[in-house]
Amino acid sequence: MNATTPIRVDVWADVQCIWCYISSARLRTAIGRHLGPVEIVHHSFQLSPDAPVDIDRDAHIRSHNMDPARMQQIKTQLAQLIAEEGLPYDPDRTQPTNSHQALELLHHAGTLGKRAELMQRLFEAYFAEGRHIGHADELLKLAEEIGLDRVMAAAVLADRRYAAAVDSDSNHARQLGARGVPFYVINNRIGLSGAQPVEQFLAAFDQARRA
Repeated sequence: MNATTPIRVDVWADVQCIWCYISSARLRTAIGRHLGPVEIVHHSFQLSPDAPVDIDRDAHIRSHNMDPARMQQIKTQLAQLIAEEGLPYDPDRTQPTNSHQALELLHHAGTLGKRAELMQRLFEAYFAEGRHIGHADELLKLAEEIGLDRVMAAAVLADRRYAAAVDSDSNHARQLGARGVPFYVINNRIGLSGAQPVEQFLAAFDQARRA
């Protein structure tokens, strides 16, 4: 593979996926350390398509039937991992919801070259700021914050023009063998699943470059 040819990394993620949040930072670090161009192509993957938009957070937590001590241990471990990546995180403020509209808005942002920026903004809004990313009004505020036109974004959400694209992305990932996210395919031949360490991304880039 020519050294000037970008390595293509297809990424499937959900904005409510904590491991996607962590892995996105690791991927950015790997790209910064890799000696060569890398092209990221973003795709949607909805983890909980049957979730309602409005969820009782406390009831949602109780539904997992997890020992409180174990839950606190997991939260502490996740907080440490996220802090290591330099990301903000406040798990006690998250508001679980249905992510479909957020993913639709990401497709719109992608047509304007702002998908990665909006994805990061949605991650932080959900995992650190307690914003309700299932509500259209909140999504439009976040869109405006990164410079998207509110009227155009509102039209996109109202007519659901990217709804089928979200579902198509999720189905494609499952056809490739994905059972969750983050899920990566590098140069259409190397698959990675889960929040990989930086070194694993770099090894996959080198493998792709040698092919």
